[in-house]
Amino acid sequence: MTDADYFFLIFLGTIAATRVFLFSSRMANPTIAGFRLRHYMFGIVLITAAFLVDNLIIYAVGLGLLADELPLIVIKGPGHREEYWRGLEDYHSPWCYSGVLVLIFVAYVFRGAVAGLI
Repeated sequence: MTDADYFFLIFLGTIAATRVFLFSSRMANPTIAGFRLRHYMFGIVLITAAFLVDNLIIYAVGLGLLADELPLIVIKGPGHREEYWRGLEDYHSPWCYSGVLVLIFVAYVFRGAVAGLI
């Protein structure tokens, strides 16, 4: 297997694990001083850290977290205020699933180029 294949498997596994966790858990996201943390925020931190330490695994996990929430960011905005979102119900809407599937397909097609960034 190539690095691009490993990248895609980790990316896909991160999205799958996040979706399973969101489906099985109904707990609220962590909040710091009234600011609700979303998993795309952790993804951005991991992507930045991956570039600093040149690690493909951290990069794939961070990009998976970001891609899992990207359809919601595009439709609803950043989502750090609860009044903009309905909570976990937005993650389980058909347009959100469709958006994530499109992003998975795009990541698969361009896995070599995306993995080559690290």
